[in-house]
Amino acid sequence: MKLSNEDKLEIIRLNKEEGIPKKRLAEMYGIGLAPMKELFARYNLHGAEALIKKPYRTFSPEFKLEVIDRHREGESINSLAVINDIHRAMIYSWIRRYEKDGYNGLVDKKKGRPPKMKKNDDVTSKMISEAADDEVKADSADRARIKLLEKRNRELEAEIAYLKN
Repeated sequence: MKLSNEDKLEIIRLNKEEGIPKKRLAEMYGIGLAPMKELFARYNLHGAEALIKKPYRTFSPEFKLEVIDRHREGESINSLAVINDIHRAMIYSWIRRYEKDGYNGLVDKKKGRPPKMKKNDDVTSKMISEAADDEVKADSADRARIKLLEKRNRELEAEIAYLKN
C-alpha cells in the first residue's frame, strides 16, 4: 500500500510523540517493517522533505554505476537508498539492467512514441506541378514527376535512416 505524504508525517508523529513502536505502526498502515524502517531512516537523515514525493528525476549512468559499485563493495541496498534519497526498487532495477546489458543498460532510453514526420505532400505536389508546367508533352511531365518522386523518396529514406540511429 502506498502512503500519502500526510500518512508518512502522521507515522513519524505517532512514533515520536506518542511512542507507538514501528512494528505496530507498520501493522496499522498495512506496510512491511523494512519500508517502515526506511521511512524513519530517510526522515532522520534528510528531514521531512525526504517524505514528500519528488517529481520525476533522472540519474546519469555514471551515478547508477557508482551506486552499483558501492553495493558490490558491501553496502546494503537499504543504506544506499536512504543515503541517496532514492527507492530500493530503483537500485534493484539498475542492478538487473547492469547484469543483463552492462553499462548500456544504465543509459536511459527515450520514452514514448517518436514524433510524427512532417507531411510534405504540399511541397511534393508543388514541385510536381511546377515541373509539369515546364514540360509541354505529357510524357515529359510524367518522367519529371517520377524523377521528383524518386528524389523525394530518397530524401525520406535518408531521414528515416537518420532517425533510426
